[in-house]
Amino acid sequence: MLNTGASSALRSFLDILFPPVCPLCEEDIQLDSLCLCTGCLNSLSIFKIKKPACTVCGLPFASDAGQDRPCGNCLSKDPPFIEARSAFIYEEAVLQAIHAFKYKGKVTLAPALGRLAAEASIFSANPGLVVPVPLHKKRLKERGFNQSLLLAREISKSFSVPLDYSNLIRVKATEQQVNLSAEERKRNVAGAFEVKDRGAFKGKRVLLVDDVYTTGATIRECSKALKGAGAKVFVITLARAIKV
Repeated sequence: MLNTGASSALRSFLDILFPPVCPLCEEDIQLDSLCLCTGCLNSLSIFKIKKPACTVCGLPFASDAGQDRPCGNCLSKDPPFIEARSAFIYEEAVLQAIHAFKYKGKVTLAPALGRLAAEASIFSANPGLVVPVPLHKKRLKERGFNQSLLLAREISKSFSVPLDYSNLIRVKATEQQVNLSAEERKRNVAGAFEVKDRGAFKGKRVLLVDDVYTTGATIRECSKALKGAGAKVFVITLARAIKV
């Protein structure tokens, strides 16, 4: 095993041979390769969700006046989670980054995007367990990775809390949600998730992780399964779709 000094020297040598680059635009950067360049960070920060927003589901309000408060949807029907938050609005640079990560296999974005999601994870109680939204084994085989699990790993490290990626499972190979209406999305994922070991979540504050909150259909179904197993569910997504 290399000592700290030797490890640092090796890293410096490798940086000379292979200069660190931004995993999004591939421009050279001066910091470690887990970071985004200043330009990409600035492009994403334009879409950072700001107050006021719903205190329950995290939806930002159209007007920047007023205080945080529950939105109409959350007032009319309590969601199965306690609080949900998102880091960014799902538009332009954010959409492009997530598409590169999710559909073009640019998994080197996971550390940076996971840390950005973790920064938005401000809740009324600290999570005790991090759980990603699962993929069905068929979809996992097609894509080769679960983007929510990669984000969850980084968030788990940021909070120094355990990661459980085996006890919340997707039991239905559902149709992709992208071209479905809100009602179709709801029907598509109904009953799609189950908990294997209910004892794993009983009495736990679970932080459920996904890449994008669109209509909330997937988040709600996962939350129902976790809540049914005795968990108190909090939700973090990298982005929130406003125009659904």
